[in-house]
Amino acid sequence: MNNVNMNVTVNASVYASSTVAQHQSTTVKEAGKETTTSSTQIKQDTFVSSASISASKNNATEENKNVTYEKPNKLSAQQLQALSDQRVASFKNMVQTMLGKQVKTLNKSLFEGISISAADKQAAIDAISPGGAWSPENVAGNILNMAKALSGGDVSKLETLKNAVIKGFQAAEKEWGGKLPSITDETYDLIMKGFDEWANEAKEANGTDSSVKTENVEA
Repeated sequence: MNNVNMNVTVNASVYASSTVAQHQSTTVKEAGKETTTSSTQIKQDTFVSSASISASKNNATEENKNVTYEKPNKLSAQQLQALSDQRVASFKNMVQTMLGKQVKTLNKSLFEGISISAADKQAAIDAISPGGAWSPENVAGNILNMAKALSGGDVSKLETLKNAVIKGFQAAEKEWGGKLPSITDETYDLIMKGFDEWANEAKEANGTDSSVKTENVEA
């Protein structure tokens, strides 16, 4: 039989599995007899023409051309103000909630009985003591940090946030039937002190910026 050499050129961009013949034999023993079955699987070469791929890419490009995107509408001045008011209101409510938890912790530290164990009482005492989670220093620090975060570095919002804190204290007073305990008074004083320091730091920073600008102009 003559050997025939065939040169085949395939213009393709993707080549799949090559032809493989796999033989598999299975032997089963049943009632002392052995039965052998065999199977053959043949995998054939698969080609995808470059023309097909090119057409797919062109179609995808055309689809992308037809896609349009619209920029989201900017918020109006009224919408921005409403959003700011909502955040300030949430801040006021957070202040009220934190003060309520501080008062509850104080009450736990003062009483011991059926509902409050000795361990709970000691934990409450530790919590309101200096360095504790509900001590005046920590509560005031947390509230000031929230105020600064909400300001986004804009000192002009300081008075608005300060008033929100005052309203938060007033709401807590109503919630607890009038005058709040001395621990909350200490917290209030520390917060107001923090606001004053924040305002002074801003003034100093603005003064420094002004002097730098003056020096640059004179130079």
